[in-house]
Amino acid sequence: MGQIVLVIAIIFGSVTITTLLIVWMGISYSAKKRGLTKGASQREIEVLQQKVNEVQEEMVVLKQEVKRLIQIAKGGSE
Repeated sequence: MGQIVLVIAIIFGSVTITTLLIVWMGISYSAKKRGLTKGASQREIEVLQQKVNEVQEEMVVLKQEVKRLIQIAKGGSE
């Protein structure tokens, strides 16, 4: 009889823990989704725009360097 109660308690505990974890994951996902739909703050947008500008400037410099290296490789003047 004691073993049956123990098995039932284990099953009930497992189901309870699983249910709580599923609810927690759902709430966590919902909160994250709500946070993402609110959008980024103006400060975050400005920081991202600054990073994009820096990458664009680096790309221009890299293109110039590649052109210069191609000329050097062809034997032309700098």
